[in-house]
Amino acid sequence: MLHKRELPASVFEDLNKVYQVKLKLLYWLLRAPPAGQVTKEDIETLYGNKSKLLGWFGIRRLGKPDKRTQFGQALDALANKARLVPVEAEQVAAAIEHDAGFHQNWHEPGFELKFPGGFTGWLEPVKAVAEPFYDWLASEKGFAKDVFGLTGDDMTRSKIMQAYRPQSLGICGYCDGPLGEIGTKADANDCEHFFPKSKWPHLAIHPANLFASCKGCNETWKLDKTPMGNADEAAIRGTYHPSLITGASLISVAAKQSLKHPMRVSIEIRDTAVPERAQTLVNTLDLEARWSNDVNEKMDGRGVSVFVSKAFQDRFRGQTPDEAEIGELLEDSIIWARTNVGIEERSIRQAAALQYQKDCHLAQIIQELL
Repeated sequence: MLHKRELPASVFEDLNKVYQVKLKLLYWLLRAPPAGQVTKEDIETLYGNKSKLLGWFGIRRLGKPDKRTQFGQALDALANKARLVPVEAEQVAAAIEHDAGFHQNWHEPGFELKFPGGFTGWLEPVKAVAEPFYDWLASEKGFAKDVFGLTGDDMTRSKIMQAYRPQSLGICGYCDGPLGEIGTKADANDCEHFFPKSKWPHLAIHPANLFASCKGCNETWKLDKTPMGNADEAAIRGTYHPSLITGASLISVAAKQSLKHPMRVSIEIRDTAVPERAQTLVNTLDLEARWSNDVNEKMDGRGVSVFVSKAFQDRFRGQTPDEAEIGELLEDSIIWARTNVGIEERSIRQAAALQYQKDCHLAQIIQELL
């Protein structure tokens, strides 16, 4: 939510082709459900009798009439519910269709998500049909190029993660820390759902809803938290989004002396335009505490000059500078950190820590370095 992250256009378009297959299935089950069990013939009518999707849905995912797969049962359950309350089913379909355009309408006045909202009774049956698509994406095979008419390679979770790497520069777009390395078979970073699939399953493979984050952000701090609350208008306005409105250029970060310890700092994150955005960021990822602890751990036992010690060694190489030159070094380090936000990991918190040190501990830094 701090740094801009978006899929390359070609990957976005390919994933969207898969997503549209999912939406078409949901719309059909809600708006024109079959009279009985969903059959291969129904799928043939829905997607066209020459479509390779027929084989993809096939027996392996639907099962035989007397031995339905879990997914086949989910299709039947949603269709049955839609037949019982067709008017409400149409409203649910319209809400899902509305939500699918969130990436195009995010900045429109009054925009908010509509599902599940007033249709909480539909969440579980929709989830049972929609969530498996992400499971298939995350599987080793994913979605085959020839079946879904993709222009690139087969669509897999791994491909999506790797598509973010060139723009990530090894930096987590959520916390500004290290993203994680790539191995031969796995990445040390996670595929993060901005809108958690547990609450918004219809967006589970939306190409503007999947992002790369470090494992700490995804598995320890964010989890299933919903930074946008219930995704009503006020909550969306008060939330950063990794591709639609990012925080790095909008937040102000300051390190201040801790009230409890004179040699410790407390980092504060503020957004003067929309304060709720920064507060949402902090509440979701616990960034103020994480950044404060990170800075304090580096200073503990090493002195306040820890953030410029290497720069000092590199610049002066055994020479003895005067106090003015050390002050200049510190200012240059602040400028470097601010210039490299999004390029070097932890730059935001480091710039704040350096500014604090210059304002409050310049004499001590000079003493330590000389």
